[in-house]
Amino acid sequence: MECFTRIHITMRTLCTFLILALFTACGAPGSTKERAEEDGHGHETGHEGESPEITAQQFAAIDGKLGRVELKDLTASLKATGFLKVPPQNIADVSSPIAGTVQRIHVQDGDIVRKGQALITITDPRIAEMQRSYLEARAQLVFEKAELERQTELAASNVSAQKTLQQAKATHAGLLAQVQAGAQVLRLWSIDPERLTPEDIRATMDLASPINGAVARIDVNVGSNVGSGAPAVRVVDNSELHVDVFIYEQDIDKVKKGQQISLSLTNVPGRTYTAEVFAIGSAFETQTRTIPVHARITGDKQGLIDGMGVTAYVQTGTTAGPAVPTDAIVSSGGNDYVFLHTEAEAGEDHGEEGHAHAGGHEHEHGDDHGDEHDHAKEGSTHSEDEGHAHTNKMHFQRVQVKRGVTEGGYTGITFLQPVPPDAEVVIGGAYYLMAMMTNSGEHSH
Repeated sequence: MECFTRIHITMRTLCTFLILALFTACGAPGSTKERAEEDGHGHETGHEGESPEITAQQFAAIDGKLGRVELKDLTASLKATGFLKVPPQNIADVSSPIAGTVQRIHVQDGDIVRKGQALITITDPRIAEMQRSYLEARAQLVFEKAELERQTELAASNVSAQKTLQQAKATHAGLLAQVQAGAQVLRLWSIDPERLTPEDIRATMDLASPINGAVARIDVNVGSNVGSGAPAVRVVDNSELHVDVFIYEQDIDKVKKGQQISLSLTNVPGRTYTAEVFAIGSAFETQTRTIPVHARITGDKQGLIDGMGVTAYVQTGTTAGPAVPTDAIVSSGGNDYVFLHTEAEAGEDHGEEGHAHAGGHEHEHGDDHGDEHDHAKEGSTHSEDEGHAHTNKMHFQRVQVKRGVTEGGYTGITFLQPVPPDAEVVIGGAYYLMAMMTNSGEHSH
């Protein structure tokens, strides 16, 4: 092991491969292979709970860390997918009430607009004609109102017949209806009828936004022909943005109003948002056989756009129990494991070498001749550094666990065999220990 301890390598992956090579090719002391040879067997003697022994230096080289099993309150959740949605009352498709030609576009995609703000100007001769008809009807109404008042006075004095009065009333009522209808049309065309004068007649009108929001889409260009009712601009108000999350039938009974949901965008997984359930659907989605759950976005909505896909975690309750950092759990063969740091078994040594116990207490060497004789019997020579390397061996036990709830970097676990209550768990480097163990098993015969 002298060559390993004298080489400083900063790259974790290269270091791991060197460790594996030393264990499998060179046959590290204490390995499964060497123990099998000492027992006189030509097959692997390791059992499920074993793992390779390594030195403290090797453990440091794989960024190994030890920790304890902690008791934590972890929030149970359901994982689901969904998409962001804006309520219909917060989406406005602005269209022209009459056919016309786009003369000017006042906004761009993404612009923030206010209710009543002009978005597009269109032109058409009928716009001017409608204003002229309105002004004529309004002027005629003034005359007919005065005539009605005069006929009313004459009829009261029995100077004129009742028929003449009735005719005056009918004429006045017809013109009044025409003026009021024209005024409503002009307002629809964003023209104020109260301020309209003959000098203000124009052949253009502005299409205004009916809500506050942002311009989501513009479907016309300058010079485009717009038809009556054809959408020209879409304005979206994201202030009431919510999310539709789709839950499978067997899990829907776990979802209730008021539950919190943690969201992450499909295309921006590193950022999270929060939402609160306000309604649960009552019908299945035809294709997926899921039930939609509606949740209102709470807090920051920056970066959220109608139609975005999300990954959601619906919080269904809190569970308390043992937990470890999620990186401490490694999988192999479809099972989950953690590694426990254990002490060497009583009386364990390294054969006739007698250099040290795993506990770190060294034995005194015999005389030089006796030592050389022992080494000669083994057919090998060990340096003094190798003897010291045996004094800092670290022992680990692989223990199978069952995963539980994961939250905030921790995962709940259930041990499938008894373990000491104060057991130390490998919370850093467990992946490499599993790789060493797997590689060692593959090379044992």
